[in-house]
Amino acid sequence: RSARAGGDARKTGAPPRTDAAARNHGFDRKEGAGAAADTVAPAEDVNVMTLVGIVLTIKEKISCWPVAIVGILAYLIVFIRARLYADSALQPIYVVQNVYGWWYWAHGGARGQGQAPIVTLSWRNRAAWLTGTAIVSLIVGAGLARWTNAAAPYADAALSTTSLVANWLLARKVLENWWLWIAVNIGYVVLFWKKQLLLSASLYAVLLALAVAGLIEWQRSRARHKEDYRLGLSIP
Repeated sequence: RSARAGGDARKTGAPPRTDAAARNHGFDRKEGAGAAADTVAPAEDVNVMTLVGIVLTIKEKISCWPVAIVGILAYLIVFIRARLYADSALQPIYVVQNVYGWWYWAHGGARGQGQAPIVTLSWRNRAAWLTGTAIVSLIVGAGLARWTNAAAPYADAALSTTSLVANWLLARKVLENWWLWIAVNIGYVVLFWKKQLLLSASLYAVLLALAVAGLIEWQRSRARHKEDYRLGLSIP
């Protein structure tokens, strides 16, 4: 989960875009460095919490969910203080997703027995999820381009929408969530690199590596259990 998942990939819950968003939306110059410092300092602490949450997610530890929720709530405060209201509006959605993921994992998934199993989607459902994500991204991107001064409306819309989808699939313990987090983190690395936000690009490079590790570990875990999962058995 990327940092936006809190979660991630689980975004985690949600990817930290504090420095980039602050540059795009802007602090008033009259507020000076003090306001920026107040925002960045707690964000650095939340980054550590996000990384811990992702590691727990990779290990399939149910404790990843409360850690992610605390991180999301902390980011909500950071974004509000920075007056990043669009980012703030996403955090309650991540909280709901993570509370559901916590419940779903604790109750044994769709089967309701023991530990929730790792499942995969059928090719048909993979295509449906990708198509739906693309359509929503285009609609949101068009809205951002028309009614806001977003620097990269379509990229922002695609990454945000994909993060929400990835976090939902993570809550349902669907293996393909890691592929989406990999795509999201690659997107943010490229986006921040082009904007010369090297610190953010470096953070997402770390998140990318964790997403790859999560994919590999979940594939191994699923193989170890040797259960005959049918593709699409548990469809979110």
